[in-house]
Amino acid sequence: MYEEDRKLVGRMLAGDQRAFDAFFCAYADRLAAFAARRSNLTADGIEDLVQNSLIKAIRNLATFRGEAALFTWLCEICRHELANVLRHGARKPAHESLDDDRSASEELLELRAPAEYEPPHELDLATHRGAIAKTLNSLPERYARALEWKYGDGFSVEEIARMLGVTTVAAQSLLARAREAFKAGWHREQTQ
Repeated sequence: MYEEDRKLVGRMLAGDQRAFDAFFCAYADRLAAFAARRSNLTADGIEDLVQNSLIKAIRNLATFRGEAALFTWLCEICRHELANVLRHGARKPAHESLDDDRSASEELLELRAPAEYEPPHELDLATHRGAIAKTLNSLPERYARALEWKYGDGFSVEEIARMLGVTTVAAQSLLARAREAFKAGWHREQTQ
């Protein structure tokens, strides 16, 4: 079922540089979007997370069996990396010291928002994204994954069915149930 993924991995294991290029082109941005939907990390944090996930994937290519889509396998690696980042972040202090070799005025200038961004809008956007991530994370894994593939990654129902190993009708049904579960979770999130 995932013959193309197996071929790509085989070429990478053989050291084909074009296969590595195709791998990064096909999956780096999609994995970044996956991570961004599941966290409130900065762009730099997302980039580091994706880089670490892809490095771990390359180091463990020989363990890819092709029983699931390569992107699904990468998402699992990324999910573990994200859990590690969040776990380590919880151990850090809530504030950072300003006692370094820069003056306080330089610190204040650095903290100012760029003129083109309105802080209330940015806060609303971050709050909204956080609520979406929290709602998605509260869903059963299969529902969250199907919704992310459909609305985050833009996969068609046929592609989702193929990735899940089900019929198109079953994928449509799963997406309908997932949307209903998301609506209920969203409503709970908004009323808390």
